[in-house]
Amino acid sequence: MLSASVPVQLTDDELWRVIVHNTESMSALIHQQVDLEAGLGAPQDSNERARLMQSNQQQISRLAREYAACTAELRRRHGLLAEADEAA
Repeated sequence: MLSASVPVQLTDDELWRVIVHNTESMSALIHQQVDLEAGLGAPQDSNERARLMQSNQQQISRLAREYAACTAELRRRHGLLAEADEAA
């Protein structure tokens, strides 16, 4: 959906939508990973199962990077990074 760097032209609302989408997508992928690890609904072929698990992990990692970029952009826009640093 996004690249590793969040385009600044996205509105706050659009950033929140990306965050929600990525959270829901990561949750579904993580549930699928748990099922695959338990052998539930997993392909019988161990190579296929391993490929699917690796693909899921790559998607989770990409979504997590986008999530982090969006939240960092929202913090930057609203001065929350400075407040968090001051509180630490």
